[in-house]
Amino acid sequence: MTTKERILHTSLQLFNEQGIDAVTVRHIAKELGMSHGNLCYHFPNTDAIAEKLYEQLINELNAVLNEPASLDAVNLQTLYKLAAFVFEKLYKYKFLMQDFISLMRRIPSLKQKHRDLINNRRVFFKAGIDAGIQAGFLKPEIIAGQYENFFNQLFIIGDFWLVSAEILYEGKEEDKLLTYLNIAFTLIVPYLTEKGLAEYRELQKQTETLQ
Repeated sequence: MTTKERILHTSLQLFNEQGIDAVTVRHIAKELGMSHGNLCYHFPNTDAIAEKLYEQLINELNAVLNEPASLDAVNLQTLYKLAAFVFEKLYKYKFLMQDFISLMRRIPSLKQKHRDLINNRRVFFKAGIDAGIQAGFLKPEIIAGQYENFFNQLFIIGDFWLVSAEILYEGKEEDKLLTYLNIAFTLIVPYLTEKGLAEYRELQKQTETLQ
């Protein structure tokens, strides 16, 4: 692991545990056992570290979202696994979503980067919806723009569930991600055909065994 990678790894842990505003470059340097000056040679401040961590998140998400093979032989379980993948990545970098407004005000470039990420996810999930309609487990649109609204609902919940969980969730930490993933995935139920509902019930049985 390079020095930069060590800094990013440790910073991510500290930011997730304490929130970025409670962590300074000196805290990170002390945790790593390196001098303040050495750390600042690589990253001048915590905002620079946060921006690099956000770029890591984008790269990890795009590694799958830019891969067309991800939607081969699509079924409802495929869409669930892809949603789980996104939730897991956002949870891995949870401080970004919890402190996003504050970070965006300090690092204006994050706003456009996040918009670009949402647009990339929209293209990918639209392809998944189209494949689901072709496969017969999703209904065609009844009203124009119906699935566009569905995407927006998913992104709002998917990107900011961590803020809600910080306030409202009272269960075990290890169950948090799956709990909110399942809440978000219920949004798809009104769009399912009879075939899709049968797949959904089977999926429910499988996820219940994980809790």
